[in-house]
Amino acid sequence: MRELDTATFLMTQDNPAGPIIQFVENGIEPQGPMTDADGNVSKASAAAYLVAYAILAGFVGYLIFAL
Repeated sequence: MRELDTATFLMTQDNPAGPIIQFVENGIEPQGPMTDADGNVSKASAAAYLVAYAILAGFVGYLIFAL
């Protein structure tokens, strides 16, 4: 996963031409649904994503209708 190289940014933040902004790999893989050995998404992981998206949709619906 890419992240901002804060050491270079902080060293060059007072540069008259502007700071140097670059991104580096930090070695952390992005998160995703849990899979089995064959690469299939498990039923528990799919159910958890379904519940999470239902809660998110309910929250967005609440914000739309309440405000």
